Amino acid sequence: MNYSAGIRVFLAVGLFFCLLSGAEAADPLDQDGGDVNLSEVKAFDLLCRCETGCIVNAVSISSTGDYLAAGGFDQNVSFFNSKGTQLWNYKTGDIVYTVSISSDGSRVAAGSNDKKVYLFNREGDLLWSRRTGGNINSVAVSSDGMYIAAGSEDGKIYFLNREGKLLWSFDSEGAIRSVAISKDGGYVAAGNANNYVCLMDGEGKTIWRRKTGSLINSVSMTPYAHYVAAGGSNYNVYLFDRKGEFSWIKNPGYWVSSVSLTTNGSHLAAGSFDNKIYLFNLTGAKLWDYQVKDDVYTVEISPDSSFIAAGSWDDNLYVLNMAGEELWNYNCGGNINSLDVSRDSSTIAVGSDAGAVYLFERNSTAFAILLGDESFLPKETTRETDTATAVKVILPIEDTAVTGGVENRVEDAPATSSSVDGNTKTGEKSSKLLEIFDSVKFPMALLIGALACTVFFLRRRILKQKEMNEILEEFENLEENDTSGNN
Repeated sequence: MNYSAGIRVFLAVGLFFCLLSGAEAADPLDQDGGDVNLSEVKAFDLLCRCETGCIVNAVSISSTGDYLAAGGFDQNVSFFNSKGTQLWNYKTGDIVYTVSISSDGSRVAAGSNDKKVYLFNREGDLLWSRRTGGNINSVAVSSDGMYIAAGSEDGKIYFLNREGKLLWSFDSEGAIRSVAISKDGGYVAAGNANNYVCLMDGEGKTIWRRKTGSLINSVSMTPYAHYVAAGGSNYNVYLFDRKGEFSWIKNPGYWVSSVSLTTNGSHLAAGSFDNKIYLFNLTGAKLWDYQVKDDVYTVEISPDSSFIAAGSWDDNLYVLNMAGEELWNYNCGGNINSLDVSRDSSTIAVGSDAGAVYLFERNSTAFAILLGDESFLPKETTRETDTATAVKVILPIEDTAVTGGVENRVEDAPATSSSVDGNTKTGEKSSKLLEIFDSVKFPMALLIGALACTVFFLRRRILKQKEMNEILEEFENLEENDTSGNN
C-alpha cells in the first residue's frame, strides 16, 4: 500500500465513525439525548370535543375510532364522526345510561330509562325498539352487529338479533347492572344486584351461575368467554374460568366500580372508589396500584395491552403503561362516567359531566419513545377502515391464558434477582459492551480524523519542502553554469 492510499484509508475510517455517531444521535428512541424532554411528550392528542350540552353517561367507539355513540341525561342517543361532527341524534323517552356500537359503526344499540332497547343504523334511522319490564342499565352489541344483549332493572337478560326479534330472555332474580357479549355473540356474561354472576350461551342455556358476596357493578370477558371478571360492592374482584370455577377472589380495598381483562385473560385491571387503579395477574397477585385524586369510575385495558385508560371523578383521564407508570393525563372538565378504547387501540373516547365527549388519538411516535418500542413508530401504510378492522375482529382467534404476541409486553416483575437466567446475564454483558462501544465511538472518530488530517498536512509539507529543495538545487546549478560561462 502506497502513502496516498494509506491516507485515504484513514479518512474513510474516520468518516465511517463520524456517520455512526451521527446516526446514533438521530435515533428517535434515544431518551438520554438532550433533545428529548419526556415530561413534554404527549402520549395522546385531542382530536375533538363533541358537545352534547348535558351530562354524558355512556360512550362507545368503532374499531378504528371513525365513529362514536353517546348517551346522556338529555335523553338523547348522539352519533359523531372522528372530526367531532354530530351526524345525528335521537331523543328517547328518558335518560340514556348505556350505548354500544358495532365494530364498523353500522349499528348502534342503546338502553334508556323508558324501559326500551333501541337499535339504529349508521345513518340514524331507528331500525326498531323493544319494551322490557324495567329500566335498561347495560347493553352490548356483538362485533358484527348481529346480536344485542341487554340487562334490565327487572332482573332479566334480553338477547335479540339485529332484526329486533327476541331470541331468549333469562330471569336472574336481581336487577342486571352489567352485561358483556363475546365478539361473535356466542356468549353473554352478566352481573346482578342479587350477588350473582352468570354466563349464558347464544341459545340461552345457562353455562354457569355463581353467587358472590356482593352486588356486581361490572363484568368483563375475554373475546370468546374463556375468562369472565367481575367487580363488586364488597370490595372484591372475581375471576372465573369457562367452567365457572373461581380462579381467585381479591380485595383491592373498596367498592369496585369497573373491571377489564386483557384479550387473553392474563391480566385484570380494576377501578375502585378508594381512588385507585389496580392490576392483577392470572394467579390473582396484585402487581401494583396507582393512586389518583378521587373515585375511579371506569377502566379499560387497550386491546393490544399497551396501556390502561382510567376515568376518575377528579375530572381526569389517566393513561398508564402495564407497569403502572403514568404516561399521560388530561382534564375533561367534569366527572368521567364512561370511556371506550377502539379495537385497534388507536383512539380513546371519554364521556364527561362537562356535557361533552372527548376523542383522543394515540401519538405513535410518543408511544415509541415512552415505551422504548419501535413497533409503535408510524408506518407508511394506509389507515384501515372500520369495516376492514371489523372483518378481522370477528375471526375465531384463540384467547387462551397462554400469553403470546402483543401480550408479551405485559410481564410481572421478578420476585428476586435469582430469577434472572443465563440468557438475561448474557444480554446484560452484551448491553454493557455496546454501551462501552457507544461511549468511545465519537472520541475514536475525532482521534482518527485528527490523525488523518495530521498525516495529510505533514505529507503536503514534506512534498512542498521537497519541491523547494529541488528549486534551490536547480537555481544553484544554474548559477554555477553562469559562472563557468563567464570565465
